Amino acid sequence: MQADKKLDKTHNKIRNRSYTELALSLILTLFKLLAGILGNSTLLLADAVRSFSEFIDECIKLLDFSIGSKPGDESHNYGHGKITTLCMGAGAFILLFASFHMISLNSGEILMFLQGKEPETPEIIALYAATSAFILRNIVAVLTENPELQTKEDFSKARIPVKDVSIISVKRLLIIPIKEVLISCFVILGIGCTFLPGKNFNIADSFAALLLSLYLLGNSGRLLYKIVNELIEASLDEENNLRIKEIINKTENVTGSGELKTRRIGKGIAINAIVNVNNSLSVLEAAEIANLVEERLKAAFTENTYVLIKIEPVPERNQNFKNRGRSSNEKKGEKASLF
Repeated sequence: MQADKKLDKTHNKIRNRSYTELALSLILTLFKLLAGILGNSTLLLADAVRSFSEFIDECIKLLDFSIGSKPGDESHNYGHGKITTLCMGAGAFILLFASFHMISLNSGEILMFLQGKEPETPEIIALYAATSAFILRNIVAVLTENPELQTKEDFSKARIPVKDVSIISVKRLLIIPIKEVLISCFVILGIGCTFLPGKNFNIADSFAALLLSLYLLGNSGRLLYKIVNELIEASLDEENNLRIKEIINKTENVTGSGELKTRRIGKGIAINAIVNVNNSLSVLEAAEIANLVEERLKAAFTENTYVLIKIEPVPERNQNFKNRGRSSNEKKGEKASLF
């Protein structure tokens, strides 16, 4: 009961933080876009695309809270996780299109520079805008409490096992992710290099924008690949499948496991497994083993995991050779009598 209250409180905190991040991402996107146009900086425009991707990410998180987290009903037996997947696909496609456009734009600038034409250099307003956006992002991050990090600390102190605090994947365990800091510093450095003496530094803005666009293109491509795999009902990766089999095989009174089918449903997963038990067990004992396997799988992943266990009896391993031979001869005799 206490754990459920803490989780509900954490969900509210994460939702409120998502609203703050949503507003901040939108403000930074518009600010960088305007400053990039006025300051003649393609690198700042590429950074605006990155901020827009964060805006889409926050929109998907809020959508996941309102719709994707709804439990299954009569018309959606496996929940509403696919809605989140489709929205993620739309956002990844927009990011992919924007990345291609930025790559085309900056490639043209670099080609003109190689042909001897002098490229247009950014204005000082672009450098000020990139620095201001970085400072604003840090100030908001410091003032905003990270609910997931605080909750994991509370639950670890209380010795309550929590695999996933919420149905959404919150990646910001630090105040500011190191990757985001590096990218922001890369943008500031790329724009700042254009103010150094020498004509060769004039292309630094376009070259850095090309690298950032390639980075965004790679991220959107990987995300689209993951989404397509989910929509075509692809199974989980080999590591997770091996982990599931290991959990099943280590369960008490389980002699082995058979066919395993897995798939991803939004942020959750579905597991369909065959569990082997001794044929001397009663139906009630076999059902208890199935329940135990289901509990351990949900504890290892999330409580929203869909688990279907099929029990298959197998002969006891300590059965002597004579009994095995007799049973096999009887089966052969039964087969022979059919013809």
